[in-house]
Amino acid sequence: MKGEPLALERTLPSYGGRCITEVIPGILAGMDSALIDDELASAPTVVVFVVDGLGWHQLRRHRTLAPTLAAASDISAPVTTVAPSTTATALTSLTTGATPGEHGLVGYRLPTRLGLLNTLRWRAGGQDARVAVPASDLQPVVPFCGRAAAVVTRSEFRHSGFTAAHLRGGTFWGWNDANGLAESVRDAVDQRYPLVFSYYDNLDKIAHEFGIGPEYRAVLAGVEQLASALRDVLPADVPLAVTADHGLVEVIEPPIMVDADIVALTSGWSGEARMLWLSARPGAADELLDACGRYESTAEIAPLSRVLDERWLGRHVTAPALGRLGDVVLVPRGLTAFTMPDEDVPHHPLIGRHGGLTAEEMLVPFLVL
Repeated sequence: MKGEPLALERTLPSYGGRCITEVIPGILAGMDSALIDDELASAPTVVVFVVDGLGWHQLRRHRTLAPTLAAASDISAPVTTVAPSTTATALTSLTTGATPGEHGLVGYRLPTRLGLLNTLRWRAGGQDARVAVPASDLQPVVPFCGRAAAVVTRSEFRHSGFTAAHLRGGTFWGWNDANGLAESVRDAVDQRYPLVFSYYDNLDKIAHEFGIGPEYRAVLAGVEQLASALRDVLPADVPLAVTADHGLVEVIEPPIMVDADIVALTSGWSGEARMLWLSARPGAADELLDACGRYESTAEIAPLSRVLDERWLGRHVTAPALGRLGDVVLVPRGLTAFTMPDEDVPHHPLIGRHGGLTAEEMLVPFLVL
């Protein structure tokens, strides 16, 4: 499958069906779910292993590097992530079971009174925003259905704002390397938590920097080993479910800078490179939409009304969530990205990207080992 064409078809979330929002409610709250069978629902403990950036198509395309995971995918259909297909939004939907419109973390960057909030770093206006922008205010949905859960993630994430937003209420178990992750999962299982939520981010980090090349393939092989190691240390009656928050595409060319005359029609922006929200100056929404039409050959140009009508963010969008969106959204169809003149550009250009609506980004595995 290595030479198969990229799956760039437009793919919307399957909320209420085969979507990552169904995982935690099905396991912890016994809610009807298209993903959670009776064996998972009745298990005294379930381990969910989330591999950041492990898209369905990338796994299938590199099946020789992850034969155990790929074999499991042969008997399981993919599931969708949420929109945007970005870490902050998707992980929050995964742990809460809520759609982005319900939990309110509707993108990587959100407008706040301090300026744009980087939701992963929880910084806005050049400062730590954990006090000024409380996580429970910005994201009010209680994670893990209010049930007991162990959270196994990087030690450095313990006190982050984003951890408070999407993992609060869980008992924290930190890891510093892959061996530590497996050991922490085993220890948490011994404590009889009904859910052990474990998270591994190396694949996504490497893809951002190097793309889907040799470095990515080496880490993917390591993910296979780690999943096998987790299965080996778990009791036979403890299911191991492997899933992800999003897939990836490679963007080799520099991002498209939004033209100055379009920027002049805006009062701000938010989101990310592959789902960029533009907020219009008062009275300029129609003019902004028309001006963005010049990008029609490379991106879907959608007004807010279409996003809501097509339920990209779910059936219900709260008033706070609605206030964090713009008037027009730019969603690249192919292997491109957008940037704004005042955007903080990373020191190294990002190659692996996500956030958009292509199947490469939107489809992820849900595998039970």
